[in-house]
Amino acid sequence: MQELTNNMRTWAFGRGLIDLPANWSGGGDVTLYYGLDADHSTVEVRVLGEGVTQARFDAAVDERAGRIAAVKNYNFSDVPMLVSAKRETQQHKLLQYYESTELPDVFVHESHLLIDDAYVMLRAVSSNGNTAPVEARLLKLSKEIFKVAPENAGAGFALGPIVIRSHHDQEIATFEFSPPASDVSFEIYVNALSRDEGERLLSRSRKDVEIFLAGDYESLRAGSITLADMQAEEFLIGFKDNTHRQILFVSENYRENPSLSRPAMTLRLSAGGIKGSPIDPDEPEDLVRWTLPAFARNGYELPLWQQPAAPEPINPSLTDYEAMAVWDAILKSVRMRFNSVAPKPDPYANFRWYSPEKAAENKRILDEFIATGPGGKPWKSEE
Repeated sequence: MQELTNNMRTWAFGRGLIDLPANWSGGGDVTLYYGLDADHSTVEVRVLGEGVTQARFDAAVDERAGRIAAVKNYNFSDVPMLVSAKRETQQHKLLQYYESTELPDVFVHESHLLIDDAYVMLRAVSSNGNTAPVEARLLKLSKEIFKVAPENAGAGFALGPIVIRSHHDQEIATFEFSPPASDVSFEIYVNALSRDEGERLLSRSRKDVEIFLAGDYESLRAGSITLADMQAEEFLIGFKDNTHRQILFVSENYRENPSLSRPAMTLRLSAGGIKGSPIDPDEPEDLVRWTLPAFARNGYELPLWQQPAAPEPINPSLTDYEAMAVWDAILKSVRMRFNSVAPKPDPYANFRWYSPEKAAENKRILDEFIATGPGGKPWKSEE
């Protein structure tokens, strides 16, 4: 048990930091919102891999483009679904493709970036042929993402190894972590500006378990806690059916003044059920398959009748005590990063501030004006 809680690794998530057992791995994705009204637009940001070489990056983008281009848009003269593939730089490639065969004027735009050794994908949608603003936004955002160490993430939204230093209006993200080949899963949901739920976690959860579990559960712990210096609640239960037992821990924070630096957070730890498949250390991580559009996934999945039977569910690999010890260590580590939100630039700043050269010229003109008498002649000193 001490091996899990004493050997922790720090991850940057959103505007905060969290410590997780060192052998856990994972990541997440975030949707950035520009505008908060009905006309808002969004960009999805996802890290597809770390330790990626230039050759692997090039091969992944080429495979992705090839799979999309191989599909024909049968409702639009059988043209390829891929509209364009451009190279902005060696580490930045752009793809544009039809979102589906049903809507001929809706396009998906993807920026594929290699930032140091992190493979990052940006994705946005345009409609009605209004592609230029979307492409401009992706181009601008691509220059606002940096590879960082968690403790040095600084201002911006952190997504594992990268930080996004853009000025947007809202951010909603999901992170998932787990040990290798395990039944244990840990999730974080972040919604910066959502209002607190009218009914809090304990009240909602007790109603839910009465409905969905018919009251057949073990209450391991429930009550008020503190999460990242904010009020919060936790609800920890165990439950079972005819085949196996599971545990589920949930925590939710509360704040009166939602902001990017005080987001709504929901944390969930589960154990028991289906065990994850082991990862082959000799097989490189797939950088394409999991984020392909649905129409381009042919050949990746076997037909249902050829797929292996689902594994039998198992009991939790952690005891209740071990799970609660890990849960407590994780929750106590959650903290918001100092100055994680940079102030937005003043749109009128360029009109109010001058360069040193301009300031010197203004001073010269003012000095000449003060020294000039009536008729534009210099003042004469009185004897």
